[in-house]
Amino acid sequence: MNSDYDYEIEIVFTGAQQTGKSYTLNKIIDRKNLGQIDLYMPTIGVDFVIKRIQVSVHNKIYNIKLKLCDMAGQERFKIVINVYYRNALGIFLFCNVCDLDSFKKCSALIEEIRENNKDNAIVMLVGNKIGTKRVVSVDEMVTFAQNNNIMFTELNTENGNSESSILERVIKCVIHQILERK
Repeated sequence: MNSDYDYEIEIVFTGAQQTGKSYTLNKIIDRKNLGQIDLYMPTIGVDFVIKRIQVSVHNKIYNIKLKLCDMAGQERFKIVINVYYRNALGIFLFCNVCDLDSFKKCSALIEEIRENNKDNAIVMLVGNKIGTKRVVSVDEMVTFAQNNNIMFTELNTENGNSESSILERVIKCVIHQILERK
C-alpha cells in the first residue's frame, strides 16, 4: 500500500466504435474543450489517464488512484486491448442504443473479457446515447446484463451528468470485492 492512496484501481472503457467511451471518460476527468459531440475522433489503440479520488465505503473514506483506460473500438486493436483486460478491476462495456450492431458486439466482448480477466472484474454494461432514436430496448439490455451476471445502466453523454456516479458505483463494488478477499 502506497502512502498516497489506499488502492490503485484500473478501469477499462470498452465497446464498439462510436459508443461514447472517450466522451464519457473526458467528462469524468473534467477535460475541458470537449467540443461538439458530432466531431468524432477515434481512439487509436489505448488512451489512459490517472485520476485520484476519494470514495466512502462502510463509513470509511478511501483514497483511490484510478488508471482509466479508453480502448479503441476498432477490431485491429484487439490484441492490445486484451492485455488491458488482464489487470482491470472494473470494466465499462459500452453500446450505442441507436445501433443494434454495437449491442450485438457486446456478446463477443464479454467473452474476451472473461477469457482475459481471471480476477472477475466488476463489469457494467452502459447503454449510451439514449436521447436519440433507440433500436435496442431496455429489456434487451437488462436481459443481457442478467444473463452475463454484470451490472447495467443507461447514460446520455449529450446532456447527462451521471458519468461520475456510474464510475463511483463501479469503484465501490471493486472496493467491496477487495475487502471481501482480505
